[in-house]
Amino acid sequence: MKVVVSGYIGKKITGIGRNLISLLDASESGTEYVVYTNYDIAKDFQFRNPRVTVKTYPVSAQDSMKNLLWTTFVFPLVVLREGADRALIPNFTLLLFKFRRTAVILNDLIEFNVPRKFSKLKMFYRTKLADPITARRADTLITISKNSKQDIVKYLHIPPEKIGVVYCGVDREKFRRMPEEESARIFAEKGWPEDFLLYAGTVDHPGKNAMNVIRAFERLKAKKKYDGSLILAGMPGSGYEKIERHVSRSKVKEDIILTGYVTDRELVALYSRCRLFCFLSLYEGFGIPPLEALSCGAQVIVSSTSSLPEVVGNVGFTVDPEDVTQIAHQMEELLSGKLRADEAQISRHLRYYDWKRLSAHFEKLLLG
Repeated sequence: MKVVVSGYIGKKITGIGRNLISLLDASESGTEYVVYTNYDIAKDFQFRNPRVTVKTYPVSAQDSMKNLLWTTFVFPLVVLREGADRALIPNFTLLLFKFRRTAVILNDLIEFNVPRKFSKLKMFYRTKLADPITARRADTLITISKNSKQDIVKYLHIPPEKIGVVYCGVDREKFRRMPEEESARIFAEKGWPEDFLLYAGTVDHPGKNAMNVIRAFERLKAKKKYDGSLILAGMPGSGYEKIERHVSRSKVKEDIILTGYVTDRELVALYSRCRLFCFLSLYEGFGIPPLEALSCGAQVIVSSTSSLPEVVGNVGFTVDPEDVTQIAHQMEELLSGKLRADEAQISRHLRYYDWKRLSAHFEKLLLG
């Protein structure tokens, strides 16, 4: 069986790209995969699986419009030329033409759940054109949580039997508690504080809801319930300037650290040393950072909305992401030690997110 994959995953490797790499690397079926990606990010597509071949096409990852045109009009012809049995599109696109059975990974429908997420033009394009057309044209839809599946049925009116769910996984060899000596060395190099709460992910407003993490932290400080710092680790996203402006005016601005981009090793160090990890997005199709944090031994607070309760199960703590008082109270309870998830329970929970197990289910949907 031969599968040709559209490897346009955005301007840089993020969760969508890492998820694709992990699923294909974990494949044990003998399937041959050919991944077509942009010439300027091909170096980031490193596969251990010898049955995966990476080829490039002459469009920069930075040019969204040309990639849309390539994926829509050229990719179906490439699938035909390669003599593929199946086509796979792992990122949001517009599916108009296909010459082989095509599976599309539709990660989430955030545009239906966070009205201010995109511009009016982009919202119209996604909700009225690309989402419904692609969902109908795909032979198989794969999504990353039961919550996202429910959204696809609800908003796009797709029969549930057409939609398969394959969770994102976590690499427990990579994301595990870092030895004290190594993490201390990283912290010394970066000048980060020893006692801190952590947010990790794109730092944006309002989608990822980093602002309410900051506001809850400010309440803890005002009530003198916590003496440490807050670290927000990740690249700036939409609305970042509002967050930056808020921090600059905060009474506790000296204790709020915006790191910008961090490497994977730095991220593991942060997960390993934080007092607790907060991930309070208004909407997530899945939400990988809470799993990574749990795998590194962190206590985790997530939103009570969308897929996040499903992701953390009974080993994470949930709050209303719009209720700053409730968020601050949950932080206080965890910091006091009154609440704590059991490490053995966390370990059992993380078994559901093993990549080999997930890849086998993924291929059953893709190749069936």
